[in-house]
Amino acid sequence: MGPFGAAPPRTSDQDKSAIWSPLATILWTAVIAFVYLVAQILTATIFAIVTLRHLSRAEAEAAIRDLPYDGTFLFWCTFSGLLLCVPLIVGLAKLKRGAKPTDYLGLNAPSLRQLLQWSLIIGVVFGLIGLVSTLLRHPPSEFMLKVYRSDDPRWLLWLAVAIDAPVFEEICFRGFIFKGLAESRLRWYGATIITSVLWALIHLQYGWYEISTIIALGLVLGTARAMTNSTLLTIWLHSLFNVLATVAMEISLRQVPVNN
Repeated sequence: MGPFGAAPPRTSDQDKSAIWSPLATILWTAVIAFVYLVAQILTATIFAIVTLRHLSRAEAEAAIRDLPYDGTFLFWCTFSGLLLCVPLIVGLAKLKRGAKPTDYLGLNAPSLRQLLQWSLIIGVVFGLIGLVSTLLRHPPSEFMLKVYRSDDPRWLLWLAVAIDAPVFEEICFRGFIFKGLAESRLRWYGATIITSVLWALIHLQYGWYEISTIIALGLVLGTARAMTNSTLLTIWLHSLFNVLATVAMEISLRQVPVNN
């Protein structure tokens, strides 16, 4: 085994019978996306009823305009997605005859060595992204600045970025989707590229620069998944990156005014 994990072995034809085909994986992903969308709609409806009912019409219209930047609202959106979609994904893994959900979704604990080495890699990636941003004089994400400034209590946003989003997104993208694609002719590197792009597409609230960094991060996370067979590791790495980014946002918030 290499320092960051072994090269992913090829799966036998018999073992492949316990894995959803790429087409089935994509179709099931569409079902997951639909359930996620329904969860967001229900969350938005309930949130609006609870928070806007005592406001005047003008105040309610202003609150609705600012809803995409409301950190508390975003927490409940990510939490509802986690609550509904993760059990669905586990159920889809169980549904495939002969599959073991823990192995299918990569819910295996990494070794301490892998944990430390990949954490160091994420730290380096975060530093390089920060360096490029500085050299390009690229400002912090206006979307996240608005979200972070609006959030009260702020710990809900921390829960969303450190737990809710990493758990759901990693189990979905680096767990379920990755497995179905990596065992096809796409191999692990094709699966890594595709899941990175798909993952970036659910973050269209950001600008092109942030989306490009999300793709780059996805390539690192996909490689970690392939080399270690551990989605638990990628959940940790995703959470670590988000925490570092949020700390940087806290620093930026004290330095950069938000445009109203």
